[in-house]
Amino acid sequence: MSQAPLRPARGTPAPTPPAPSRGVVTRPAAGPPPDLATPAPSRTPQLLQRLQVVVALAVLVAGAMGVWVIADLHGDLAGAPDLAQQYARLGQVQHDLSTAARLADESVILKESAGSARANDATTAVVDASGLLVQAARERPQDADALQAIGGDVLRFSLTLSSAFGQSPGKAAPILADAQQQLEALLTEIGNLQAQLATEAAARPWSETTPAVVLAGLAMLAVLAWASWAVAHRSHRVLNLGLLGAALSLLVVIGITAAAQGTAGSASDSSRTTQFAHVVNSAEAVRHLDAAQQVLTTAVLTQTWNTAAETSYTTEFTAASTAAKSEDLPGLTGFSDAADALATQMAKGDWSGAAASLLSGKSGALASQADTFRSAGGTASENAVSVAATAPGTARTTLVVQLVLVILIALAGASLGVLGLHQRLREYR
Repeated sequence: MSQAPLRPARGTPAPTPPAPSRGVVTRPAAGPPPDLATPAPSRTPQLLQRLQVVVALAVLVAGAMGVWVIADLHGDLAGAPDLAQQYARLGQVQHDLSTAARLADESVILKESAGSARANDATTAVVDASGLLVQAARERPQDADALQAIGGDVLRFSLTLSSAFGQSPGKAAPILADAQQQLEALLTEIGNLQAQLATEAAARPWSETTPAVVLAGLAMLAVLAWASWAVAHRSHRVLNLGLLGAALSLLVVIGITAAAQGTAGSASDSSRTTQFAHVVNSAEAVRHLDAAQQVLTTAVLTQTWNTAAETSYTTEFTAASTAAKSEDLPGLTGFSDAADALATQMAKGDWSGAAASLLSGKSGALASQADTFRSAGGTASENAVSVAATAPGTARTTLVVQLVLVILIALAGASLGVLGLHQRLREYR
């Protein structure tokens, strides 16, 4: 009969399992796997999004610099013809005032009445000068204050001349001497304003922007190069067509801006330098010839021809000749011959003959030769002013086209850079 297995009594410890034999490997009981750490999210998409903003701004900043420079050049060229026109206008004012003084002297020499033709012509010349001053202030408001002061002096000069009309030579001589001093002061005031115009014409505002544009362009190009390196480092791809297009667009923007500066420089050289110089030479030739003729007229009026008067005439005539040679203006040889004949008469004391020679209207006489020369000088000045307005006008049209191109290319470059980075961004989504 079989026996049931023995059970340990209560309170009796369970038997200890036997120790494993040496050389036997035991394995732990199977259980649930340990928890795995969640990987950190990639920061590349965030970097690419930021690079999109950086690249777009870099190209747009370069485009904005180009737009600013071209717009500034466009505005600068708009005022270039005004400089030559204003200088010529002020030169005409000088001539009109000198004409008024000379006609007043001639009227007194002839002992004409206050309402004579020469007196009326002198008044008309002053009125014309005043009208030109008003026009000059309207065309260039920045000169208005100086022109207003000149206008007040012109009015006083006109009143002085008017008081000499109809007077005897003895009474009129001191009055006309005061008018001559006022005229010289007026010519100096106008000359100072003309000097300011010459300084402005000689300025080159676009040359000051060149270093800034180049440095800004290089800085933006460096930003694009850094962005390309960062993208290549993260994506392990050397070339990004979008960033390459953005870089090329930036280079084109810089190139168009440089070309615009060249366009403006060439047009400005024509208007501000070449043609402006023609206007200056023509105006100076006429002004000095007016002064030379005035010296001769005053000598006949006062019946005084001495070393001081002769020296003054020689100085003014030499200055007129120098300016005339620069423009190939004709007529001074004939004027010089007539002036020499007049000087001979005055040196001999032939004042009646000198007055007749001075006031003669015959062809080849002093007055006729002076008018011929002044007419040639006026024509040369008008032609120079016309050419000075043509070159900047053509250049401004070109600048408008270049301005539009810069805007379009900058926008296209920024878009290409954003799209190029967007392709990389999609790979991480």
